[in-house]
Amino acid sequence: MDTPPIVYQRQLTMSNTTILPWVANRILAFFNAAGSVAEILDGTIQDDPTDGAGRTLGPTLAARILRERSQLPRLRFTEFSQLDAIAGIGEGALRDLVFSFGTPAAEAFQQSMYHNRVIYRENWPLEYFRTTIAEQQEFNDLVSDEAHFRRWVADRVSTLATERALAAPQREDMVAQLHTNYIDTYHNSTQAAALALALWFYEFDADNWFSWARILQETDAYLNHHQGGFPWYMELRFFRGFRNRGIIPPGITPPDLPVMVNWPEQSITLWFST
Repeated sequence: MDTPPIVYQRQLTMSNTTILPWVANRILAFFNAAGSVAEILDGTIQDDPTDGAGRTLGPTLAARILRERSQLPRLRFTEFSQLDAIAGIGEGALRDLVFSFGTPAAEAFQQSMYHNRVIYRENWPLEYFRTTIAEQQEFNDLVSDEAHFRRWVADRVSTLATERALAAPQREDMVAQLHTNYIDTYHNSTQAAALALALWFYEFDADNWFSWARILQETDAYLNHHQGGFPWYMELRFFRGFRNRGIIPPGITPPDLPVMVNWPEQSITLWFST
């Protein structure tokens, strides 16, 4: 499987706030894309409720951020320390930024699907199982080797089946499928991955509920969760023909197991729905 180049990333600590690299990259991407104070204050940045009531970035600080950015050699932030050095970006502001941009892609997608009433929590379970791999070389080796990746997914499903007390025949059937299912791969350098994931949802119950535009909007946002940062690469791998045997309650479930490979977060996410 083709993979993007490895980019070494370190956890950051700025103004006494620990920031994961992918969160820092999302923050910088937001400020690099902003063309005005109004765009910075569009509601994306929320106050972190865990540090007490208060307000988040205001117009004065937003204008200062744009002014400081305009004086940088490339007219954009390339290091998080450049943002951290701006007067007014202290611990409180950083906590708000981490709160606003620190939601993993899978969690944000699930929340948005329910919050925007694209699907309904009470009658449409949508579950994900996300695993992060701390060592970047280990992650890259895993997702670059199809045989290794296939075994890893099969082992993960076997573990989930055991945790959910499924009978051995059901568990073994799913594992056997994963060792032979064709892996159909789409990546987010085009809209192909978002279209493929939207089509998977379409196959659940197209006649009764489906709005193609709404679901495509959500899947596109999922695949572009890290847009503007680096690395930004995400890859959707469908195990075609896979049949769920009870990871979540049975229902109308089209075949195929969507697995999202997320390079910025160094995570692998399995999706189940019914």
